[in-house]
Amino acid sequence: MKSLHFLLLCLATILPVLNARAEEARAVPTFQCAGLYWKPAEAAPDNPCAVGYRVKGEENWKTALPLWFDPNDHPGVPEHSKEYRGSVVNLQPDTEYEFRLTLEKSKTEVIVPMRTWSENFKVAKTITIPHDAPQPFVITEGGSKEAGYVVYTMESGAVLDAKSAPEATSNVTVNASYVILRGLNLKNANTHGIVLGDVQDIVIDKCDVSGWGRIKEDGFGANLDSAVYSKAQTLSRVIIQDCQLHHPRSNSNSWTEERMHDGKATKHPLGPQGITFIKSDGHFVIRRNKIFSDPAHKFNDSMGEVQNMSFHGFPYRDTDIHDNDVSNTYDDGIEVEGANINVRVWNNRCDDVYGAIGCAITSLGPIYIYRNVLNGARKGPKDDADSNKGAYLVKLGTEKEEVTKGKIFVFHNTMLQPPPRTGMTETSGGNAGIVFTADSKRQSNITSRNNILYVREPKRRCVNDPTKNPTNDFDYDLFNGVINAIEGAESHGIAATPSFETTVPGIYPLKAGTPGVDAGIRIPNFNDDFKGKGPDMGAFETP
Repeated sequence: MKSLHFLLLCLATILPVLNARAEEARAVPTFQCAGLYWKPAEAAPDNPCAVGYRVKGEENWKTALPLWFDPNDHPGVPEHSKEYRGSVVNLQPDTEYEFRLTLEKSKTEVIVPMRTWSENFKVAKTITIPHDAPQPFVITEGGSKEAGYVVYTMESGAVLDAKSAPEATSNVTVNASYVILRGLNLKNANTHGIVLGDVQDIVIDKCDVSGWGRIKEDGFGANLDSAVYSKAQTLSRVIIQDCQLHHPRSNSNSWTEERMHDGKATKHPLGPQGITFIKSDGHFVIRRNKIFSDPAHKFNDSMGEVQNMSFHGFPYRDTDIHDNDVSNTYDDGIEVEGANINVRVWNNRCDDVYGAIGCAITSLGPIYIYRNVLNGARKGPKDDADSNKGAYLVKLGTEKEEVTKGKIFVFHNTMLQPPPRTGMTETSGGNAGIVFTADSKRQSNITSRNNILYVREPKRRCVNDPTKNPTNDFDYDLFNGVINAIEGAESHGIAATPSFETTVPGIYPLKAGTPGVDAGIRIPNFNDDFKGKGPDMGAFETP
């Protein structure tokens, strides 16, 4: 009898773990992050899921943020209804990790193994594209997971220039998987620089793309003509790194300039982009790129698509966008709108943009927006007060309420206020911090922590949530303007004008001893390496 009792106790202990394993907890890797997914039978809002992680073989577990539980039913995407989701960041490439997921109430636990992507790409062969190759140069030979990538490169100094081939809708079209485009210099394609077909496992590395795009009858550019473009719904695992995407042939209209689009007048910017992936399958890394131009050849957004108010959008899922320098956009520096399932946007620098991060909706999430910097912002092309206004650090909200229930984290971002432009009296940074752009717009489940929301004037809104949604939690931010949100918002925030001490270009830590230093809150896995008594507010730690 005692033996039977002991057996029953053992079964009671291990069955929750076995059950959890049957629910297929999984981890989706990139080089530096993991997206975690879990739908155990015990999933519930009052049963939080703690996350530990470690390099395989190590003894001690580190702590990450708990997974977010999505309590909603999503008829169009039932696989994500009532699901735990979340990310672990700051991982090392080509490393085996273990993730421990623990339901705190039911004590259900599962261990999920995963290996991050390697930065050493196996090469099957290398093909040199002739400088006089016909354009578009169509790639049909690719590699495989077993054999490795086929690398396409050019001789030093060679250029694929479509100036004398106006029929060339692209410089390069890729119709094969496991392809690396390395060091290509591409110019003057009629529509897009690089077009990706129904492919996966593509690396665009150290390429220079310029001069692409069509000019419409009104003198502005055709919308979404891009340096890198795809409308393939199977597109996945694309890496765009260390590239320069710059100076399109055409120009976007600004928010001060009206044009016709689809038979309607609009002032919404329309024109060229750096990257456009329409209805793709996601799972991208876009890192260390420079996307820039000049006042006569501005972008709409640097990246994005058009299916924003949906359960899809760009970049859709499991994507890292980091360490990019973005400028010269008449709309968003970086637009990430749609499902945003385990999307991480960090360490990007935006200058001369209307707003830094366009995140009007997150229908699923979570998305993590952290340690980004907004420098200069402007609305239009003229040297007048209206053109000089600029806008937001993070844009939120839509009237389509069914797609506003995802999770958004906004951590450790910095807004700056550069000196006034020539002939102006106001500083040239943004007018608003984390904001809904109209009273009619909605978005739930927003958490902001440790941001510097430095607006032009004290009357400007650092946080604007006119819905006063109780699921939105704004706190521990440094701000110098108005907070319009639920009562109690920013109860631990600091109302002050930030003081920066910059000794390295592009790095803006707070001056030692000023408001915001050591005043942030601990966020496991996001600011583990803080110095002093606590994390500093903003994107940088004071030395």
